Amino acid sequence: MKFASSIAKGHITLSDMYSNTQVMTGEVASGIGSSASILYYNDTITYPDNTSEPMDLKVLALPQAGNGKNLVTQAGVGLACRKTTSQKTEAAAVFAKWLTQSDRNLDFVVETGYMPVKKDAFAKINTYEFKKEEYKNLYTALQLTAENCSAVTEPDFVGYYLKVNAFYDGVRSKQRIPDSYNDPEAFSEEIWKIFTSVN
Repeated sequence: MKFASSIAKGHITLSDMYSNTQVMTGEVASGIGSSASILYYNDTITYPDNTSEPMDLKVLALPQAGNGKNLVTQAGVGLACRKTTSQKTEAAAVFAKWLTQSDRNLDFVVETGYMPVKKDAFAKINTYEFKKEEYKNLYTALQLTAENCSAVTEPDFVGYYLKVNAFYDGVRSKQRIPDSYNDPEAFSEEIWKIFTSVN
């Protein structure tokens, strides 16, 4: 209900795809997104009147509320190998080991916005020479997240993403109705009903 109440008061908006779009157009001051979204930020903010200014992007660790257990959703890219020949299977295994070696893995992830997969790669972040300050901010935030949060995977039951999309689509449709914000308490209840209907 805290989430629903914040939406109903206009403090949170659910973006259509990625929050960085709204940040880059000046529609919102900040956004919460995946670590890989760093790849999609421009160096400038362009406003609806076509004026622009340089973006001073700061990446921070995921905010935490209260004294409960800090959790963070972990998702990412899967690496799979289709069974064909024993030679190709062996080559895939060699490639996976090569890609996840700590130095190579760190070089790869800092170019893509992903988290390192090895603890020793994480340990080298403090001494890594980043090309952009935004990327340094990102990996400092990721390091803090790894130290202070327990990672949980998204549910994997059939239909999970259909439920997620139904919730977000339902809330977005309500957000587009200006009159919704006239009564935040009633709007919060509507958002809660959308959530419980797809839960």
